This record gives sequence, C-alpha cells and structure tokens, in this order.
Amino acid sequence: MKQSLTNYSKMELKVIHGKSRRLNRMLNKNHAHALLDMMKTHVEEIKELYDNKDKHYLVETGDLIVLSMELIKQAKQSPDDVLFKCYPRFHKKLLQLIKDQKVRHKQLL
Repeated sequence: MKQSLTNYSKMELKVIHGKSRRLNRMLNKNHAHALLDMMKTHVEEIKELYDNKDKHYLVETGDLIVLSMELIKQAKQSPDDVLFKCYPRFHKKLLQLIKDQKVRHKQLL
C-alpha cells in the first residue's frame, strides 16, 4: 500500500490527536470545531508571516498540516486514503486551470 505519511508521522499524529481531544473535552469544546477554528487562525497567521517575509510561516504551515490531519483522524478516516484521493483531483484541477488560462490568453491575442 502506498503511504504519504511515515509510520513515525502516523504515531505522532495519533498521540497529538489523543491529547488534543482530551484537552477539548476538558474545555467542553466540540473537537472538530476547535480544530477548524485553529486552522482558520493559522491560515491568517501564515498569510501575515508570508507577507512580511518571515520564514516562520513554514512552521505555521506545518502546524496547519497537523491540524488538517487531526480533522481527518477525528472523522475516523485514514490520512493516506484521503491524500491519495486528493492527489489525482489536484492534478485534474490544475490541468483544467492551465487549459482555461491558455484559452483566455489566446482570446486576448
């Protein structure tokens, strides 16, 4: 079976997800909503850091990846399975966008 995540990454994600769920239970928060709120905050922070040419945006992007993986785990899905569904979708979407852009460019000429 193909893997996007290493076994080490999967183990770390499992531990992080368990601690995160525990914290949100203690705070009486819906875990999925808490993750989505943190994701939104991270996206805003990443944009600000990137715009300011602060390389810390890379670490915050990593945090966003972990939060995204947690959301997948919260839905009791395999991150590998989800990613392998996404890869071909991205290829297809990008190829279509490139094709559309070429058509627009020709129309401008």
